[in-house]
Amino acid sequence: MGQKKDTDYFLEKDNIKHPEMGNILPMQMFNFHVKPYEALGTINLVDSLAYKGKRFAIYSFGITKAVDQKEYYSFFNVVIQLETGESVMELAKANKIFAANVSRNHPYYFGQGTLIRNDYRVNFVAFTQPDNDIAIINTKIYQLSQGRTILLRQDDKHQFILKDHQFSDKEMHAIKDLKGHISILLDKIANDTSTM
Repeated sequence: MGQKKDTDYFLEKDNIKHPEMGNILPMQMFNFHVKPYEALGTINLVDSLAYKGKRFAIYSFGITKAVDQKEYYSFFNVVIQLETGESVMELAKANKIFAANVSRNHPYYFGQGTLIRNDYRVNFVAFTQPDNDIAIINTKIYQLSQGRTILLRQDDKHQFILKDHQFSDKEMHAIKDLKGHISILLDKIANDTSTM
């Protein structure tokens, strides 16, 4: 749920060094002085999805739609097809998968994450702003008004090229139903062999 963030909260509780695990994120987590505000609730989700014999890592950044609400809605999802031998659990144990979501820029919200592979990383950030939510994945910019979910797969012929597909799900979706939502999106492109 949302929290009221007053001046004492920031000056006393945020004067800390962030955990070492946060150092693998694309941007180092750091605190700034901010004015008091009532934050929406924030959540980040890292999960796995099995779909038609393939496995995917799902990252989602969510917020509540009002301070007193308990249901979270995703403003950005990235779905990464896992390679043979990769699993979300093993990546997490090896500190190769991580995500964070913060309200420090209220009324804008920011999330970031990473998946570290043997030869490269998939880094991403996403943020909300009035009528122009944006995500950046390894330097490629996505206008989330065109779709909030991005599918990434390794190009079989080129080791350092990712295939991407931005779905047209323009509205924020309830995180509690996210796996079902993503499965429906994958169903829509499953018959297109050039995409899936």
